[in-house]
Amino acid sequence: MKFPGMILLTLGFVSLLLEFLGVNLVVLNCLSQWGGAASWAIRVSAVVLGAILYFVYRDD
Repeated sequence: MKFPGMILLTLGFVSLLLEFLGVNLVVLNCLSQWGGAASWAIRVSAVVLGAILYFVYRDD
């Protein structure tokens, strides 16, 4: 579970960075359609969940 956590953490950070820079990718359009607050909440929760998975299973 360490590797999926690291992937989710990385993708969450990339998604946050792209949203902050104003880049709108086709893959991330579904998040933007939910509204501003919901899309930020989904992105932040992906980062938090990825960090939890990574740090809980970092000894594997």
